[in-house]
Amino acid sequence: MLEALCRSPQSSRAELSDVTGLSPATISRAVAHLRRDGIVSEQEEAGGVVGRPPRVVRLRPDAAHVVGIDAGGSRVRVVLTDLEGRVLSRATGTIGSGRRIDSFARAIGKLVGDVSSRAGAHLVAGGAGISGIVDAASGKVLLSPDLPSLDGKEVAARLTDALGIPVSIDNDDLLAAAGEASFGAARGCTEVAYLSLGHGVGAGLVVGGRPVHGARSSAGAIAYLAPERLEDRASGRALPRRYLERRDAGHVTTLHAERIFELAATGDPDARAVVEDAVLALGDLVVNVAAMLDPEVIVLGGGVVRGQPELRDRLQDRLVDALPFPPRLVVSELGEDAVARGAASLALTLAQRRLSGAPAERGRFGVLEFV
Repeated sequence: MLEALCRSPQSSRAELSDVTGLSPATISRAVAHLRRDGIVSEQEEAGGVVGRPPRVVRLRPDAAHVVGIDAGGSRVRVVLTDLEGRVLSRATGTIGSGRRIDSFARAIGKLVGDVSSRAGAHLVAGGAGISGIVDAASGKVLLSPDLPSLDGKEVAARLTDALGIPVSIDNDDLLAAAGEASFGAARGCTEVAYLSLGHGVGAGLVVGGRPVHGARSSAGAIAYLAPERLEDRASGRALPRRYLERRDAGHVTTLHAERIFELAATGDPDARAVVEDAVLALGDLVVNVAAMLDPEVIVLGGGVVRGQPELRDRLQDRLVDALPFPPRLVVSELGEDAVARGAASLALTLAQRRLSGAPAERGRFGVLEFV
């Protein structure tokens, strides 16, 4: 019932019974439980109705709060939301990729503590997106090239201890897909592919409204796509390296992918060759993803996409030319908040369980129960 109220914050008892399939007696007991804990309020609906007016149950979204964490690399982003998923506060911090798991957890705990104390929040659950291959059921990071100190560690348990609330973790790109489906460019869609095109490349896939993890939790690892590795052709780290190789130049740490696009636009032949190969590789990617999954929408996120509107247009043209039923191709609405918002949606599923008195067993719940 609490899950239904998060979707529709104002409902009559009869409507809640219809939506949840629960009996009126069960709804009454649930309402009493949540009223006692201050999670909902109830009052008679005003209006010109004949007979006794229906009683309306209203969610009190500020009764509790959750936190979503984007720990995709050395920079950490945190958002604090209410029970309806509205962002109340956000913060960013830096965490060195070489940090041990204990200092990693403590640093995130401090950042979350600062955000929640400033907002006067009552935190009840948290979610975190981790860069790499994550076993969401066990809360363990299996492989993280960006955060190698987390490999093999039970990160969810460590964050739970550090924050003092239940915390679940999942792959950052999968949570970005959840964020876009819950609050962003894929809102209301159940078939979603989120493509993260940044310093590295990755994907989050949603089929039938459920996240796709794969047999070994590595679904969406598009960096390894052949021919060659996609990450070696089209990632933010690859474009400057390939440009410098063509020019037989040394390593330049200040050269970024955005600059390669700028040089290509001015007619630099080496930059144009690198960009054209990347666009070709990304065109193959969107066509193959669309042909395999038939998503309603493909969402493009990451730094390579931001500031390059012509890239989306070229990839959309490729889809239209290649497929009889091309999906919509859109740029992320949530931008840098996508992972953290998705992590907050994961936290909301934990919060609903905790507030209703049900056991919060992380492995049983899909990231998109809130969608």
